[in-house]
Amino acid sequence: MRILSRLLVVVGVIVLIVSGVLLGKDVIDINQLHAVANANRSTNFPSPLNNVLITYALSVAGAFLTGLGVSMPRGRTRP
Repeated sequence: MRILSRLLVVVGVIVLIVSGVLLGKDVIDINQLHAVANANRSTNFPSPLNNVLITYALSVAGAFLTGLGVSMPRGRTRP
């Protein structure tokens, strides 16, 4: 079980790193699209970047709490 546990931790860390890289790419794309959209407008509109970052933070926190809950013992252990 220790090997499986360590494997899951390694896979989880890899997935978090990949999602961080994708988030960085999305931030750059959103900034470029927002700049192009505002270039020919007389009024500015809010950037969706903050919503993307909040969504990412909530998903990471949810994944952490779910993993923490799954890893906790289910009940009292017998002596």
